[in-house]
Amino acid sequence: MKRRVAIVGYKLMKNTRASEWTRERIYYELSKSLLEELEIKREDIDTFIFASNDFADGRTISEVYLVQRMGAYMRDESKVEQEALNACLYAWLRIQSGEYDTAMVGMASLASSQFKPLLVQNHELDPVYERPRGLINFYSGAGFQARAYMERFKNFTESHIARYAEKGYRNALKNQYSLQIIPPSIEKIENSDPIYLPIRELEVAPYADGGGVVILASAEKAKKLTKKPVWIEGVGSAQDTYWIGERDLVKLDGLREAARRAYRMAGIKNPKKEISFAEVQTFFASEEPVIAEALGLFEEGSGAEVIEKGLSEIDGKIPVNPSGGSFGGNPMGGTSLIGLINAVKQLREEADDFQVEKAKRALVHSQDGVCAQHNTVMILSAGGKK
Repeated sequence: MKRRVAIVGYKLMKNTRASEWTRERIYYELSKSLLEELEIKREDIDTFIFASNDFADGRTISEVYLVQRMGAYMRDESKVEQEALNACLYAWLRIQSGEYDTAMVGMASLASSQFKPLLVQNHELDPVYERPRGLINFYSGAGFQARAYMERFKNFTESHIARYAEKGYRNALKNQYSLQIIPPSIEKIENSDPIYLPIRELEVAPYADGGGVVILASAEKAKKLTKKPVWIEGVGSAQDTYWIGERDLVKLDGLREAARRAYRMAGIKNPKKEISFAEVQTFFASEEPVIAEALGLFEEGSGAEVIEKGLSEIDGKIPVNPSGGSFGGNPMGGTSLIGLINAVKQLREEADDFQVEKAKRALVHSQDGVCAQHNTVMILSAGGKK
């Protein structure tokens, strides 16, 4: 039988262009602070999960110098490569095993100041055909996807992409942990430098340095650690086929399957009515309608209507990225953990200026690979399933 698991605490570092802290210092400061807040010791954590990446950190066995800093020395620990929501999924699975009751998950990324994210991302491409030719990469893939969406749904234009970007910047300004970028006007976004049309410079989520830690616990432990547990109701993860030419970049079958699994586990039959808000991972503004529709939050092809009518705004029908999402800063590899923490804040009514009214159930999403090849979906609730 599935064990109930909750997120019992979190600590988050403010996104910045250039952190004064090293990765090791980020892990140390955040984990120490969280343990002190919950009034527990490192020995009370059964397993530690690192969301780190060898390419991004510039060393093999990338958690090797982080173990001591997070308090995991001489304790059970492991690592999950790339997007940090997958590390939370792994922590959830470990607690499900019955061998563990508590897990700490941590991430720190210096994507703005210490490495070139696109260079790292391009190592996911086929080394024989795609990578040497330089035609396919994360940016050009986003251009293909945006163009495919525009061709399939003729009422969606480049101006709508700019409006999604503007919404992201505007929401992020309300979030004190974001980069605090003054939102550019829609006109300025539309006239920013082209990258791979229809993708333009200001429609790409800005890279950042950032970090965060969370603690997950079984129901028995959660009730002892916090009065405001946020329960993980459902999880789902799925990977689409490798070659983007063999995928429907608008439909995103892998994401639909991940969502289907998470909804089934959470007992959700109609996400449009049962999800209060969503924190989805978008590297490009053009991805938001594609992802939201694949998740079943809005009707297919409704991207233009949704942004025109404000249906995904903080006070809209289904708020999408009320925190600003990646447009508040994209510390590559850890952005989805920030999304998870922002969702927890909402459900605990700690989101301050970007608080969604009557937020009861949240969807958190992460992606990896060109055009969202691999997706993970997590459903959270303030009260848990009845």
